[in-house]
Amino acid sequence: MLMILRQQQVRRLAVFSIATVILNLAAIRYLVRDDLETVNLAALKGHKIIIDAGHGGIDSGASQNGVVEKDVNLAIARKLGRVLEDNGSGVSFTREDDIDYYTRGKGGKRSDLMKRVEMINAAGAEVFVSIHVNAIRQTELKGAQVFYNPQKASSKVLAETMQRALKDFPPGNKRQAKQDLGILLLNATTIPGVLVETGYVTNKEEAVRLADPVYQQKLAEQIARALAYHFSQNAGR
Repeated sequence: MLMILRQQQVRRLAVFSIATVILNLAAIRYLVRDDLETVNLAALKGHKIIIDAGHGGIDSGASQNGVVEKDVNLAIARKLGRVLEDNGSGVSFTREDDIDYYTRGKGGKRSDLMKRVEMINAAGAEVFVSIHVNAIRQTELKGAQVFYNPQKASSKVLAETMQRALKDFPPGNKRQAKQDLGILLLNATTIPGVLVETGYVTNKEEAVRLADPVYQQKLAEQIARALAYHFSQNAGR
């Protein structure tokens, strides 16, 4: 009987310990989200960021529901650049107009991507952000999602911060930052960075949002907040 009582006490203690850990993690996530909303954008001052607006020129990217990816990418990239510059960041772009870096013949797409990699690596920036929109057959899917190379620890930290910043795009977004070793831009660059899929053009409601300049501005501001938080928490590392 004594042994049974001790086993029950051990089980209760284990359950209590697990519950405590879960509550602590939840509290930490809540505090981080709160900090993201109140972070001082002055933390962006003096930092250098390069922005990649995905696709462009002959490469339209995903096009659904009357929305063309290359145009949305460029619009958000420009808005993000202005927010960063207004707060003292040094900003550069892989493209600022409707252009591409394709070469003639086989391998044109890879040439475009490698040119962007070259520009990112040569920019003297601390981090890069690549802006895209997503598309998939399942038209009910929606939500911004951030991708990163798991072999780069600082990229993972930035991606997780940025994903939390985009939890309301759209409201109730439950997506998590996702590691991906199959994205050339994330693999071949030499500085930390993330690829942000800002939403799904294949979802009618989200396509309308993504084409809305006000929604684009809000996305840009949240991405900037994530960068400010990242720099404020990782200064000197």
